[in-house]
Amino acid sequence: MAWQFDQQVANSFDSHARQHIPDYDRVLDLTLSLCRQKLTSESTILEIGCAVGETVKRLHQQGFEHIHAVDSSADMLAQCPPDTATYYHSVDFPDLDVTFDAVICNWTLHFIQDKKSYLEKIYQALNPGGFLILSEKTENHGLALEQYHQFKRSQGVSDAEIADKAASLVGVMFVDSAEWYRETLTEMGFQQVTVFNAAWCFTSFVAVK
Repeated sequence: MAWQFDQQVANSFDSHARQHIPDYDRVLDLTLSLCRQKLTSESTILEIGCAVGETVKRLHQQGFEHIHAVDSSADMLAQCPPDTATYYHSVDFPDLDVTFDAVICNWTLHFIQDKKSYLEKIYQALNPGGFLILSEKTENHGLALEQYHQFKRSQGVSDAEIADKAASLVGVMFVDSAEWYRETLTEMGFQQVTVFNAAWCFTSFVAVK
């Protein structure tokens, strides 16, 4: 069965994410740290793929007042903390009359096949000097995949669960290399593209417009 972010996944998303995404909390902490350093409470922030709202909740706790968040899963959005953001249910980039000082897109774009078009919409929605935080699966073979599976085992994921999830992601997850992301973001017009975290199979970037 193809992977989907349904109610069952939403109900256990936080623990599931920590079992399957290396450096999950570290990336969230670094994301929040960058926002605190570069933004003010009046800055506009969009999170793409907000899942059950962990990042939104943390941003709200830090005093950010203009948070927007989109997810393709109604079941995920139903778990998000109310009154902390303006939420949108959409598979596509939301059509908004708002521009943003920061866009956060952690572990989401690899579920979108036409990434370049989506990234172009993000670029257009960013204010000059604004930044994109982007975390993606960037490898899916060889030593990196071996070690990624070992990480999952260390988190209590069984070999059967690893195999089942890999099978369910065929035709659902679309992996491009870290080099592809760097080149695409640069060609798009981002002035600085920096890797701020990397773990087995995953890379996190910040790109400044």
